[in-house]
Amino acid sequence: MIDVHEKFDVPSDPKTVWGVISDPQAVVTCVPGAWLGEQAEDGSYDGGLTVKFGPAKVTFHARVTLDLDDATMVGHLTAAGKDNQGGTRIKSTMTFKVSPQGSGSTVQIDGEVEISGRLAGMIEGGASIVVNRMSSEFAENLAKKCASAAAA
Repeated sequence: MIDVHEKFDVPSDPKTVWGVISDPQAVVTCVPGAWLGEQAEDGSYDGGLTVKFGPAKVTFHARVTLDLDDATMVGHLTAAGKDNQGGTRIKSTMTFKVSPQGSGSTVQIDGEVEISGRLAGMIEGGASIVVNRMSSEFAENLAKKCASAAAA
């Protein structure tokens, strides 16, 4: 089990940040190695994520669902799938929240990732480094995307 607890500030107002982070097609461009297909009839998405763990690169394909509450600026994401070789399964649940912070916003992300199968040990062993790197890149990309959205 990999626990995720990340919190970072974005120098844009909460409405702008929520507008980006709650738009699946916009926010996926902020996640390094992620992609998202079209929305299915049930509201879910086919998506994926390629992550580098040391010398190994692993690509996961998943079904992603979102539950968004615009009034409280809180979202819940669930994803379940497997790697491109089929030996490793992944299930993830995340809650994200946008809150006012001075003239900007704070984004808090809490969740967990369950991994089972052939690569689980390797992935869990390097998870903290990968989560920190991906969170930092995500925060930077989100700030840029929000600045562009605010300027438009």
